[in-house]
Amino acid sequence: MKRQTVRVRGFTLVELLVVIAIIGILVALLLPAIQGAREAARRNQCANNLTQLSKAVLNYEAGNKGLPPMALSWTAGQYATQQKGGTADGPGGWYDGHGWYSLIAPFTGYDSWASQIDLTVSFSSPKNENARRAGLTIKLHECPSDKLGLTRNEWASNTWCRVHSNYVVNAGNSCYGGTDAGAVTPNCPVFLGSPFAGGKITNLGRITDGTSKTLMMSEIRTLKETPGWGGSYSDAQSGLGGQTFTGRYGPNSQTPDNIVYGQGVASDYQANEIPYPTATNGPVDPRYVLRISARSTHRGGVNASRCDGSVSFYADNVGEKIWNALTSSQGAQYEPRID
Repeated sequence: MKRQTVRVRGFTLVELLVVIAIIGILVALLLPAIQGAREAARRNQCANNLTQLSKAVLNYEAGNKGLPPMALSWTAGQYATQQKGGTADGPGGWYDGHGWYSLIAPFTGYDSWASQIDLTVSFSSPKNENARRAGLTIKLHECPSDKLGLTRNEWASNTWCRVHSNYVVNAGNSCYGGTDAGAVTPNCPVFLGSPFAGGKITNLGRITDGTSKTLMMSEIRTLKETPGWGGSYSDAQSGLGGQTFTGRYGPNSQTPDNIVYGQGVASDYQANEIPYPTATNGPVDPRYVLRISARSTHRGGVNASRCDGSVSFYADNVGEKIWNALTSSQGAQYEPRID
């Protein structure tokens, strides 16, 4: 009897290569969609962070009958008298003290961290060192799309250690203190357009064009860690001006920012696609020269909240006049009115 041999046919090398090529094509087609979905999720989380921070600001407003000062002190005298005993317990000047970052801490849900912040002394006092360093763990202040996220600044110092973070408040449509800083309108009065003020609480009634038409907060990008002073950029922990953005130029503007009190190094800014600042280092008053545009790592725009607590995504190509009006609290026009 003859045996019948059954031959099992396998895949040829050409067939295997074709299958591998098809799989590669499918992966190449799916990968952008997967990455896009992940970025959409990160952008939504970023918007949620802004929502929570904006609610904390509004809860502060409800309890104190006004929005928190963007800087707790605005003059050297005010800085001294606000401290326990009438003298500033901490180095530096008013700009090294507390800002909105400290003031809304009790409303963020991070009770243990908030309890470490001592408002009776400067935020630069060694007594607040633990609170400053703990800021590195407060993920509410970090955009998940920013690969750097919360970064350390001058970490070796028990006095000057800071945390660079991703969310800042609206300082109006000119510069930090509302002055010109090279903008179109010369000799602008102080506090033009900002819903916040320096050294004082501001009533929501000050926003004459409506809370839904005035920006409260926006994103900012962070820089790589620097062993020494890395600058005020994205430093929301102090009153140096880096706790704010300004609306003179639109989101992710290619116009260089004006930064004072340290700039980091050029490579840090260039690596993060942030236009290198035009101002020089040194003892320059940030109230008169500091200007920082809203920035993010999201493609095509930034998340920003309004003074009613709502959050939207604003495209980079939003009209300059529209952005100027959004960052003004006192009328939908480029040059807002004074208090």
